[in-house]
Amino acid sequence: MSYKQKYLSLVPMILIGGLLLSGFAAKSQPYQDLEHHSEVFGKEKKYRIYLPQDYLQSEKKYPVIYFFHGWGGRSFSGGSANLEYEKIGVLIDKYQIILVMWDGSMEEDEPRPYNIGNHHDVKYDIEMKDYFPELVSHIDNTFRTKTDRNHRGIIGFSMGGFMSFYLAGKYPGMVSAAVNIVGSPEFFVGLPDNHTLYQQRYTLENLEDVGLFQINRTNCPMAGLNDEVAAGAGWCELQNYTYQKQEGEHNIDIPGEAKVFESAIQFVVNQFDNPVSLQKKWSHSDLCEVFEKWDYTVKSNKDEPGFLVLRNVDETGFGYYTRKWLPDGPPVKNCQTKIFTAPLYEPGNDYDVRIFNLKENILERISIKADDDGRLNFNLEAGGFEVGISNKTAHPEFAALKYRLSSNRKYLRIKQEEELVVDIFNRTGALDPEKKLIVRLSSTDSSLAISSPEQEIVFSENQDIISTKPFKIFSSKNPPVDGSPAWIRLKVEMTYGSQKFNDWLLLPVFYDVPEFENIQVDDGRVVSTAPNPDDSEKNDRNLVFGCGNGDGMVSAGERIMLYENGHRLRLYSDDTYVVADEEVLVDEMLPGRWPDGYTLSSVLKIAEDCPPGHEIEFQAHYETKTFMPMYREVKWGKVKIVTKPKTKTE
Repeated sequence: MSYKQKYLSLVPMILIGGLLLSGFAAKSQPYQDLEHHSEVFGKEKKYRIYLPQDYLQSEKKYPVIYFFHGWGGRSFSGGSANLEYEKIGVLIDKYQIILVMWDGSMEEDEPRPYNIGNHHDVKYDIEMKDYFPELVSHIDNTFRTKTDRNHRGIIGFSMGGFMSFYLAGKYPGMVSAAVNIVGSPEFFVGLPDNHTLYQQRYTLENLEDVGLFQINRTNCPMAGLNDEVAAGAGWCELQNYTYQKQEGEHNIDIPGEAKVFESAIQFVVNQFDNPVSLQKKWSHSDLCEVFEKWDYTVKSNKDEPGFLVLRNVDETGFGYYTRKWLPDGPPVKNCQTKIFTAPLYEPGNDYDVRIFNLKENILERISIKADDDGRLNFNLEAGGFEVGISNKTAHPEFAALKYRLSSNRKYLRIKQEEELVVDIFNRTGALDPEKKLIVRLSSTDSSLAISSPEQEIVFSENQDIISTKPFKIFSSKNPPVDGSPAWIRLKVEMTYGSQKFNDWLLLPVFYDVPEFENIQVDDGRVVSTAPNPDDSEKNDRNLVFGCGNGDGMVSAGERIMLYENGHRLRLYSDDTYVVADEEVLVDEMLPGRWPDGYTLSSVLKIAEDCPPGHEIEFQAHYETKTFMPMYREVKWGKVKIVTKPKTKTE
């Protein structure tokens, strides 16, 4: 039994007495509108609850599904969802469940729920991630519910669809199934002074232990943006994900029907009977400075946007990374983090710990004693670390550490053969010199060709870092035309005797695309932007993001933003004179039917010691969006800049 299974079996079952709701059976509607006091909100919060007709006559416990409404909705109003409340009552009896429709409103006069959206929409010091466990606790303590996670699910519509995947990924120990119906694909989440862009196509690994169903619609304004989420699921090889793109508009059902709502209930109920098998290793990306998952606790002083990332977590160790953005942003700086493991270890025993600092390329060996609860505690700084944990009886355990291209570049050049070495971390240090490690590389990306993709590695005893011989690789990959993930996920399969280990590395690529021809430089000066049909964005048209002498040329020490014919560019480079860790992203809402979907552009720092006349090659893109339905259109190109000598500001 894995630790996660043990953890779930130890979650205390709350003995719930039946609550006879006065007048419930006598009312004509199949639901009741109730309130409870929320400590999170500091006031009464409404919710609508459906109970099966036999609830008052029976003593059995029921599974629970929570419904999250969209923009303009409430617990008692579905907005554009077209909810048929009477027909939903029939479904409650048919599937023998309790249905709770929560209220995501922040204030009575605020139509936008959940405190998420663009920067100006995140304006309350309340996060819905704190309210969901509180509501679940209230329901479980008030009604006869099955309180284990295998009998709790979520259905969300529109903004509620976003919340469905977000909260299921944050609390997989609480829910076993999540349905996202025409959900929003990306929003800023957090607090007014610290919120992060949460893009669902890059956070789906949070949901590996939850059964997922996503319903898109052909004529939904966000049809193309939700196609990108589906592409993200395929990119990360998510096995527990079902995607349907149906004919229709931005709603759940057409008026008078509850067919799609029933299909969502049916999916969740099927997951109750056949839950997804829990992964032996888990990964998680969280935008909160403090969070818990599977009884691991992470506490940090992160006070800026970004993510804390745990990878391949089990009793033999974990990876820990801070990232300004996903999937491969530079590290969040000045972040001190304490990680408390689950109680997996023998209290009072010493454990050998290996900590590899990827930035410094240094391996540290220390001993840590398990506390009285059987937990190990770690103090880690910002950056990237791989941690291995072992004792005298440990078995070998391997994780992919990093890749190295023979050209010493970060990006794989398209249509150029390259040699790639994979460094492998021996987490536990345990090795049998009589056995060999077999490493095999592959990718679901058919554009990647790997000649002789399998190697047999011979290593010495007590070797901590194991390097493969160079693999010859070649890619003919074309850039995505929308916001689907653009990089290659390189699967690393490792076999050691009867043991098998699976891991992956993110391999960014430099596409074979034409040069952009009309480049303007913001180095502290205004650059006129392309016309924007959305009037609400006009106040962003004449902003300055760069910092320098303002002569429209690139010099050492400047911070620059580049434009192609008035479009701000997202930039990528592995030139040593581009200070990657200093990159800042500027976001702006793409004009379209609704304010969903962001385009990101770069502000880059040129190193102080960059010599005049040095040519920097960038890969770049900008985005536009169709109006209805909204499809993101990404234009890729190369940019070559020759640095000029520094001149004084006039």
